[in-house]
Amino acid sequence: MKLKLTCDAVELAHPREGAGALSFDLPPGSAMVVLGRNGTGKSTLLRTLAGLDLPKRGTVTLGPQPVAKMPPRRRAAHLAFVSSTPPRGAALTVSEVIELALEAGGHPASLDRIEAALEQGGIAAWADESIDTLSDGMAQKVMLARAAAQSDSVILLDEPTAFLDVVGRREVMADVGAWRDQGKAVVLATHDLDAVEEAGWADRWMVMRPPAKGGSLIVESPFTSDAAKELLTA
Repeated sequence: MKLKLTCDAVELAHPREGAGALSFDLPPGSAMVVLGRNGTGKSTLLRTLAGLDLPKRGTVTLGPQPVAKMPPRRRAAHLAFVSSTPPRGAALTVSEVIELALEAGGHPASLDRIEAALEQGGIAAWADESIDTLSDGMAQKVMLARAAAQSDSVILLDEPTAFLDVVGRREVMADVGAWRDQGKAVVLATHDLDAVEEAGWADRWMVMRPPAKGGSLIVESPFTSDAAKELLTA
């Protein structure tokens, strides 16, 4: 069963000026794009949704439980977080990364399932390569495939296209659309507004701003990148 992610009057611990109280629901099969200038709290929001950072106030729940209090294995089965920088020093092959992701999510780590996840992530050609030998862009694609293999409900992405070329960025946008079609909820923090608009899968946009700039707001699609830029520069 896929779970709904709910953010209820959450005030982030960072940045100091804050982004106001944030409230929203992300039901299965929804996708929200998080926009904001540097330092407005996009990464902190995603870390708070993942249960890695605690909010000043408010609660984040996944299904009926607060995310921060969920047993690690249950949280891993329903939520995956991909940071902007791929990890290094793991000394694992790409295939082993996917195997561990399946196990963390409580899924059978059979050879067939590993191979299917590698194919779906477009990383099968690197299966026996050490992740430490891959470029940053290639390693990030592995992390995206890991998240998709692990989580049944929610995938949180913090600037996932930062190290990718044009083709890689389009592939990520296509992946997000496929995950949404599978019933997963996706939160994507990005500066790549035009690529998101072109992909067409976003059903809501959060523009993060400090209270002095009018506070954060959520806009339902349709919403254009030009409109987002106007709000960000206002």
